[in-house]
Amino acid sequence: MNNTVTSCNKTIGTVVTVSTTTELYNAINLVNSTGGNMTVLIKNGVYPIASTSWYPYITANNVVFRSFSGNRDSVILTGTGMKSVSPDVEIGLYAVGNNITIADLTIREVGNHGIATVGDSIFIHNVRVQNTYEQMIKGNGVGDGADYGRVQCSLMEYTAGIGPEYYIGGIDIHLGDHWIVRDNVFKHIQSPSVSVAEHAVHFWKNGSDNTVERNLIINCDRGIGFGLGDSPNTGGKIRNNMIYNDGSGVFSDVGIGLETSPGTKVYNNSIYINYPNSIEYRWPSTVDVDIKNNLCNKLIKQRDGAQANLATNITNAQADWFADVTEGDLHLISNNPLVVDQGSYLVPEVVDDIDQLIRPQGAGFDIGAQEYVIITNAGEVNSSNEISLFPNPVSSDLFIKSNKGNIYTPKIYNLMGELIETNMRQIDKSVWTADCRDLVPGLYFCHIINSNNELMLVKFVMIAY
Repeated sequence: MNNTVTSCNKTIGTVVTVSTTTELYNAINLVNSTGGNMTVLIKNGVYPIASTSWYPYITANNVVFRSFSGNRDSVILTGTGMKSVSPDVEIGLYAVGNNITIADLTIREVGNHGIATVGDSIFIHNVRVQNTYEQMIKGNGVGDGADYGRVQCSLMEYTAGIGPEYYIGGIDIHLGDHWIVRDNVFKHIQSPSVSVAEHAVHFWKNGSDNTVERNLIINCDRGIGFGLGDSPNTGGKIRNNMIYNDGSGVFSDVGIGLETSPGTKVYNNSIYINYPNSIEYRWPSTVDVDIKNNLCNKLIKQRDGAQANLATNITNAQADWFADVTEGDLHLISNNPLVVDQGSYLVPEVVDDIDQLIRPQGAGFDIGAQEYVIITNAGEVNSSNEISLFPNPVSSDLFIKSNKGNIYTPKIYNLMGELIETNMRQIDKSVWTADCRDLVPGLYFCHIINSNNELMLVKFVMIAY
């Protein structure tokens, strides 16, 4: 999972472009005073916009905040530092209104949250959140909570490899219904002292029907949590996630935890951690739970009177089954007969894998987050960084680029080894493009001849949006 994404092109209403902190400040005030229906495009630069005396507080509806360039690393909104500001408040961007989009930018070094929301239908896409003193994305339990949020293709991390305190987390949502959290990366959300950190992704305090899928979680105290103690969550799905924790943190804990979370489905996750239990389900109110097709190196544990239906899980996975556990890459390294085609059939609850490859590919579902593909008669696979395909996954035009020299006659094949017509065009000696709009969703292979007359084989995913 490489978290390669396409920048956001969403626009609403009047468009305002800003290039200084003062202009961004004025644009936010204009958005609020006019009631919204605006798009704010932010030019590349660093914007110290949040402090305890003032921070972006968006009361309007239907607003887009995104970088002009589409490069999240080039537009940085900052606070005054990763430090306590109590009893004051400092938030990178507070979305109070409904239908607010935040995309293609970085928020870092703030005293509370990178993003907080109480509005419905927030859309967070390709955002990097770093070094917050409290939870990175917070859904506050005000009124009936923030519902129908979507967080995707984003990175949340502590760059020092550990957090500043225990009251931290990745996505922490109170009273949230119908959220989707997918295709994100969470790294190093670890407490340095006192107590365990909150989860990389956590829905509780009367949340319901949320989906957490295709995320990569590396060295976080706790991975994914639905409910906590007697604070409930209802229903929802946790599927196709990869969770790795090397146990180096002081408070390394469970990969997936259900606490007072009836009706939740936990399907096809890959977990390799140092804590005794990979998945826990707890408390008498946790009933009608399904836990199936999970590939784990530790136990799936019932606690405190909970009830669940368990099927086709593995709890003794070995490190050498995976591509690189130290990097959190839990893709299978080979056609493991204990895993491949051994899972329960879960359509329509699970229709793809962490790479958006359609399930099943063989005689049955694979166990774990990945659906393994057996390549036959396709030439040698080159694992170097010589060739890049972008965007991946693709929905329209695919670009094929050589990082080391010329490339010749790229061709697209499906999983059956059939040549696919994609109107391949050469842009220059090292860049080609293919029109993929007529491809059905699934995994494809691009065959390329490099300047040394070697066959290169690169996978990409086609997805219909």
